[in-house]
Amino acid sequence: MKFSGKPILVFLMMFILAAQVFAIEIEDLKKNVNNFAISLPFHSTIGLNWSDAYIGGFRHFGVGPSIGLTTMNYKLTNKLTDSFSMPKAKDTPLVGKNYFSLPADSLEARIGVPVIPIDVGVKIGYLNQDWLKSRLGIGLNNLLLGADVRYVIVNSKVLPMRLSAGFGINYMNGGMSYSPSKLNFSGIEVNNPNVGITWNTFSLELKAQASFPYKIITPYAGAGLSYAWSKAGYEVSYSEKSEALEEKFKFSGNGFKVTQNYKGPNTRIFAGFSVNVVLVRLDMTAMYEIFNNNLGVTLGLRYQM
Repeated sequence: MKFSGKPILVFLMMFILAAQVFAIEIEDLKKNVNNFAISLPFHSTIGLNWSDAYIGGFRHFGVGPSIGLTTMNYKLTNKLTDSFSMPKAKDTPLVGKNYFSLPADSLEARIGVPVIPIDVGVKIGYLNQDWLKSRLGIGLNNLLLGADVRYVIVNSKVLPMRLSAGFGINYMNGGMSYSPSKLNFSGIEVNNPNVGITWNTFSLELKAQASFPYKIITPYAGAGLSYAWSKAGYEVSYSEKSEALEEKFKFSGNGFKVTQNYKGPNTRIFAGFSVNVVLVRLDMTAMYEIFNNNLGVTLGLRYQM
């Protein structure tokens, strides 16, 4: 799957700006990494948000790709300065005062189960490490996996309305890497550093959804409550030892690493609609994470019968 270039570039600009992490206090950096870890579970729920709350029994199935993005809280933007002639975050499209956008893609499939009114869905998304290196010199990789099971509670053709309750599993693992020629850490210059950010999250989610199929339009809405185990971190390494950096920031060796763990609940609501033309569905979804005020959008195209 291919994305529009703008969301990707927005995220990359934020990442490059984050390479100036030593320009702020270490405790501020740890706080920001923790905020990043808290936002990860929401991003992992991209995919499998189909318009139909239940696709039907056995022999009913669907398959197709989807793309999307979510916002993530990012509270360093007021403290970071320009880096490598990049604009400040507040001047970058799709980036607000406290957030940036992270994209994702996935291939999804769903099938009805015989006898009992259940459907099962799976998703997989992958961004290869090298897909941006040839153009921007930045490595970006992300693996997204997930599955869910939904049980239909109401399947009325009179209203018409479908209501289902489900259970889902989501896993995401990825990172970014960048190797500029120089970086300036609070006035201390370092040659040929390697800068990286890593993330992973695993979550279990209970969700409910209602859909209202009407001719070629199917509007829908739902909510999910999940519990997640997440980890995020920054890492900077360099070949030449810097006594000035060691003295200023009280660490030794040829690098610096900050990792934060998070586990806790996450709540989201979502809504959208699909346009149904024969056996093809064009599906559009908007999501909102309640705890951290993050937003998400997805666009999916699938064959469904």
